Amino acid sequence: MKKLFRKKREIDKVAFSSSEENAPKIDDSDIRIPADIKGLSNQEVQQLYTEGKTNKEVEDLSRTTKQIILDNSLTLFNFINLFLAVAVFAVGYPKNALFFWIIIINTAIGVIQEIHAKKTIDKLSIVNKTEVMALRENKLVKIFQDEIVLGDVLVLTLGNQVPSDGIVLHANGMEVDESLLTGESDKITKQNGDKIMSGSFITSGLGFVKINAVGEDNFVSKLSKEAKTEKRSTSELMNSLNLLIKGLTFAIIPIGLLLFWSQYQSTQSFPKSVLGVSGALISMIPEGLMLLTSVAFAVGAANLARKQTLIQRLSCIETLARVDTICLDKTGTITDGTLTFKELIPQAGFPASEIERAMSEMMAGLSDQNATAKVLRTRFPLEKSVWNVKEVIPFSSDRKWSGVTFEEKGSFVMGAPEFIYSDVPEALREKLAPYNEQGDRVLILAHFSEELTSPTLPEEKETVAIFIIADTIRENAVDTFSYFVKQDVTLKVISGDNPVTVSQIAKQAGITGAEKFVDMSTIPDSANFNELVENTTVFGRVTPYQKRELIQALKQNGHTTCMTGDGVNDILSLREADVSVAMASGSDAARAVSDVVLLNSDFSSMIQVLNEGRRVINNIERVASMYMVKTIYSAILAVTFIFLFLPYPFAPLQLTPINTLTVGIPSFILALEPNYQRIKGHFLTNILRISVPGALTVVFNILVLQLAGMWFNLSHQDVSTMCVLLTGCIGFQVLLRAARPLDLKKQIMIGLLLVAFLACFLFFGDFFMLTSLFTRNVLFYLPLILGSRSIFNYISLFMTRAIYEVEKRKESRRIKKKKRVI
Repeated sequence: MKKLFRKKREIDKVAFSSSEENAPKIDDSDIRIPADIKGLSNQEVQQLYTEGKTNKEVEDLSRTTKQIILDNSLTLFNFINLFLAVAVFAVGYPKNALFFWIIIINTAIGVIQEIHAKKTIDKLSIVNKTEVMALRENKLVKIFQDEIVLGDVLVLTLGNQVPSDGIVLHANGMEVDESLLTGESDKITKQNGDKIMSGSFITSGLGFVKINAVGEDNFVSKLSKEAKTEKRSTSELMNSLNLLIKGLTFAIIPIGLLLFWSQYQSTQSFPKSVLGVSGALISMIPEGLMLLTSVAFAVGAANLARKQTLIQRLSCIETLARVDTICLDKTGTITDGTLTFKELIPQAGFPASEIERAMSEMMAGLSDQNATAKVLRTRFPLEKSVWNVKEVIPFSSDRKWSGVTFEEKGSFVMGAPEFIYSDVPEALREKLAPYNEQGDRVLILAHFSEELTSPTLPEEKETVAIFIIADTIRENAVDTFSYFVKQDVTLKVISGDNPVTVSQIAKQAGITGAEKFVDMSTIPDSANFNELVENTTVFGRVTPYQKRELIQALKQNGHTTCMTGDGVNDILSLREADVSVAMASGSDAARAVSDVVLLNSDFSSMIQVLNEGRRVINNIERVASMYMVKTIYSAILAVTFIFLFLPYPFAPLQLTPINTLTVGIPSFILALEPNYQRIKGHFLTNILRISVPGALTVVFNILVLQLAGMWFNLSHQDVSTMCVLLTGCIGFQVLLRAARPLDLKKQIMIGLLLVAFLACFLFFGDFFMLTSLFTRNVLFYLPLILGSRSIFNYISLFMTRAIYEVEKRKESRRIKKKKRVI
């Protein structure tokens, strides 16, 4: 208990400290408040709070404590177990109802663990709360989304997700993407008086919005749920478990009824028939497997939460473990997002002083709040504006430039050369090449006399200046990327920047194949993306739509994809990827649609994320193989004894040592073990590789003992005792196989469990309805114990070869299909 409370204090400390360090930073120093816009007063806000007109927090997607208890308790299998416990109690075998108390204890332990994990995640979810900028008392203040009240005036800028429905009071080049509402990704320009809906996000410009709906009156709760829970891929693990449950649900009742009829025919005793049927059905039910699966996922999410990683969709942990291709954005992933202004290079004879004046006036007229705009404002400050702004087109990820038209000064546009010029002049291209090759970010300032009336630039324009800006590569980038290479995870860099620049930065960060780059602005829509993604590592000048198509192509080629991003230009690809990861320092919209949020905005955390996913899946496979042994042999024996008309070899009480000591206790321990091996093969085939040989060995031994009982006139209790002993021995063989690699801790655990198992025979035989082992029966069970290992190994070898051949054929078909696609 002390350890539990100590962990709780550590979690509280992490959540408290992180809430300040990682909260989204909103810069309001360059935002001008129009004179005709007034926000609410503090008194009005307080009155609206009192009236309950607040934007209550979006419902948490994690299960409530009540749901956890109900979901783990009120299950079909638990009801069947309860029915069987009542039945054996009613027919005069109360000790045989012990199995149900063990189920209750296991369920309670699992529920407590899952609730504890939920609390850990909920505490850290506070860190991911989104802040918005509100106008109150005629000042811009930061508030959380659930603190918004009806009538609040919000300032929404590039990357913000609209938290509530409202009316645009003042728009400054404001463009909105409503794809979460309409499914269409077209950018919509908002004018004064236009409606703006919750769930959409700002792709360009800035706007003052008056909120006219809060809480349940707007769409934000529904849209956030859909954005976070909508998934493109299916869980192999959950599909396999659901298939198992469905099969058992249909099979267990008819098998039970037929077995009861058969047992009654052979024993002519109603109580003994109930006992036999209960013994068969109890082991058929893998009740602990489903519980441990939910606990393993919950604990995995809690472990990541303690490491500053928030899981927004629990089942994505499995997908993370199977990821073989990670797509990175350069900014914020390879680089840390900080920019340094290096050099101003005047062009066409323009004096540096005039360029600096033009840039100062231009940055004052623009509402852009991205990293590039901020570093340029710092380099080109303006004490007092003199030039009159006539037209403004803010930066967007589609245009990759921003511009301002001044009265009597003409128009200035600044951005990527390839997007300002449809064909960059050769002389300018030669000047820029050395800077691109050394990994610098290059922007140009161009001038022309026409007004900026549309996003289409005139043909005649003059380059005024070149700006050289440097990115900062993360300190741990080389180590992080080399780790993924060793783990056979392919890295792809997908960026909107110049491909030569991105390639150079990728080389410096140690990304394998960084020299293989392509300029996506030169790739036609009709190009074969499936072949392109296989042969290229760095993609530059990528539009948001092309990012999505590249992810789609990777998935069509059979890859499990992870997309990382932090901007609005990453939204489409984040939603398309099998699993998506956003940086907490990024845009609201990117965080809203992502499965995972890195609260420290550090890509190196992905190592922990990948490892935790592998740990969860590997351990669930271990546990599942152990549970499936008893499920398979119980199902086979139940069907077999329908036709044998012999008493079923196990009573429920006799199964308690087997189920508890070879499956129940070790599964809880192994489910939480560190296990970071690469995921190989398919979930179902991996567990069948161990469970089928174990189950068939049990069936073989029990049938041999049944024949021995008939031939040598052994009592039913003697046969049952030998069946329990042999089944337990095979259970320990399966445990030894599943627990590999065996360290000292596991060896001690298995040794103690084996001692406890033998103690059930030596000291508690009467209680568990077992006879003495030291009789002539040793002549029957000892050869079978010695031979069981060989039988188990031979069947395992056969299973491995059979599975290998099946997977080989599947892989051959997959490669042929991939070649056809490419």
